[in-house]
Amino acid sequence: MKLADYVPEPLQALASFFREELTEARPGRVAQATQLGSLCLLVVLVSMTLSVSLIAVSLIVLFYGVQQNAFFTRVVAVVFVVATVLDVGALFLVLKYAYGYPLIRIAAAGLILFASMYLMRVNKLGLMFFAVALVAAYGQTIPDSLDFPEIAVRALMWAVVAGMYPVLLMVIVCGFLFPSRPVDLLQRELHRQLSDVSARLEQMRGTALTDASAASPATRIEKDTLALQGLHTFASSDDAGYRAIAPYWKACIAAVGYLRAKTNALASRPLPMGDAGRALVSRLRDEVAALNASVEQAEPYRGTWIPTHAERAIARTFGLDGLCHTLQDLARFDLGQPAPKAPKDALFVPDSLTNPVYLRFALKVTLAALICYVFYHGAQWDGIHTSLLTCVIVANPSTGASFQKMMLRCGGALIGALLALLTTIVIIPRLDGIFGFLLMLAPIFFAGAWVATGSERSSYIGTQFVFTFAMATLENGFGPSADLGEIRDRAIGILIGIVVSAVVYTFIWPESEGNTIRQKLADALREAGKLIRHPDCADGSEHLDYLQQRVACWNALKSCEDMVERVAMEVNVPSATRRAMLQRARDVLDGGRRIVDQWDVLRDRLGAEGHEEPAVDQAWDAWRQQVAEALDHYADGLTAQPPVATPPRSLPAAPSADVRSPLVTKARHLATQIIELPDWTTTVASGIDTAATQPGKSI
Repeated sequence: MKLADYVPEPLQALASFFREELTEARPGRVAQATQLGSLCLLVVLVSMTLSVSLIAVSLIVLFYGVQQNAFFTRVVAVVFVVATVLDVGALFLVLKYAYGYPLIRIAAAGLILFASMYLMRVNKLGLMFFAVALVAAYGQTIPDSLDFPEIAVRALMWAVVAGMYPVLLMVIVCGFLFPSRPVDLLQRELHRQLSDVSARLEQMRGTALTDASAASPATRIEKDTLALQGLHTFASSDDAGYRAIAPYWKACIAAVGYLRAKTNALASRPLPMGDAGRALVSRLRDEVAALNASVEQAEPYRGTWIPTHAERAIARTFGLDGLCHTLQDLARFDLGQPAPKAPKDALFVPDSLTNPVYLRFALKVTLAALICYVFYHGAQWDGIHTSLLTCVIVANPSTGASFQKMMLRCGGALIGALLALLTTIVIIPRLDGIFGFLLMLAPIFFAGAWVATGSERSSYIGTQFVFTFAMATLENGFGPSADLGEIRDRAIGILIGIVVSAVVYTFIWPESEGNTIRQKLADALREAGKLIRHPDCADGSEHLDYLQQRVACWNALKSCEDMVERVAMEVNVPSATRRAMLQRARDVLDGGRRIVDQWDVLRDRLGAEGHEEPAVDQAWDAWRQQVAEALDHYADGLTAQPPVATPPRSLPAAPSADVRSPLVTKARHLATQIIELPDWTTTVASGIDTAATQPGKSI
């Protein structure tokens, strides 16, 4: 038996999760982690050389400020500067007029915290108000630990220095000296993905598959394509040349995602090809290489290859016609096509003044923070003031998202505390200079930077364990600390904050995404319906639009998947109800992906076969409309209260008995996927729609 057979399944799942997160090759991750780790070492050196206090604050600014590309880093730097002005102004007023009146000072700080958390929910600049809330909470530790207002003001000014000079450093280093421009990142990622397409084509020709060209799973292709879309948004804002032909690059991203998905599927079930088939695959590989060369030069792809009648017949035989159409249509893309104007989001959410959920959220956070403040101040245990910060940091709109953040913060804090304990006992007593100290910090900072630049599912662990480690080892004086009590207090404070937050956020106006997830699933199925309805033109001019709609389906399904992970953490929902609802949601997600993939196959076959009789084409169009309406009807049932989504009892397998059997078989498979969608009308499935889990209701 293998060693894995003796390991419990939960541990295997946890190990698989961390392996996936640590090895994720996100565009620009290596450069971002290198910049972040190097800047952390530079900040420690500067702070200790110039005696700048609050090193942990300087480090946390870097972890929140250094982004995957230079454009976003500069945007976040501006937000930090504005937030600092607001922070300092608010705290100065509080210290000036209420320093000697603790009750008034606490009430004023509570009002600032309440207003900041409310604005974080209703304003699109939520990150800025989150920073204001954190400083308002942390600022209460200054007058509590100092006896004179002058000293408190001086400490506040040093806090401004500690927070602002890292912003200047990261703008200089990440924005100007070693910038990771979105356009460059997008080009490199497109090059990598097209290299993967070439490897799949080589595999189809019979070339031995090496470890370096191992096939990518379908979910990885989906994530990579959506990551490219994010880079496309930044590149359109950052580069005028890119922005001039942005519609082409958006179509290119969708085309590359399709090429990867299609070649991976074809290579996984290779067909015996003759010399003519291998010649066509070689021709496709040459065109992909030409597309790759145009990407490297940041120029539009302009291939001149037009498949012959014989090549089209071979493509239909081996399922390569979709690849041929995609490359041809991309080569003929109209570069003069104007970019659609993106709708501008309002500064505030539409129901900011009418929905009581936002006010209740702000009240919950303020209450949790005040409970922690009263506890540690009443117990005269200022070392656990991290409990107050924890209440603000883990605050999220839903209980599931809050518990997810709590677990990340708790895990990161324990890792940081353990590292601080080991270094304090084993390494710090043997240090005799700054070089050795920085050498000790380097692996910790770079490891934290690598984790922090991963996906949102785990990135906060890296931020948290570096911050906890810095609070425990770098905050006392301008040299390494050997006080084990600091490590204990920081960790205990975080755990107390998590317990208080868990109780308050669970039992006072809990917010559940259990209802919202059904709306998200319905939106994803409607996107799939649009995909099936998408018109086909004889000249193939709509093919690239179809591929972009396909990416929209992937995006909707990924949003649903992220929400499912958060709902799984909602402990305020009965476990049986939550499990049943999550299982049905996962079944809808799996079914939605299969529907998109199966329609892809059927659409390619329909386009390859063609029809000389208009009546047959009209029959297929009517069948497609019927299938899309079945998806829309199911989606409408998902959004009902309670849900009444039931799959259709039957769908016609094909529009006509005269069509060829391969089309009938593929159409039957698509109809089967829709019929097998889960039934939401059972009591357990709809039991989540109780008053106990409605936003704004309490249990």
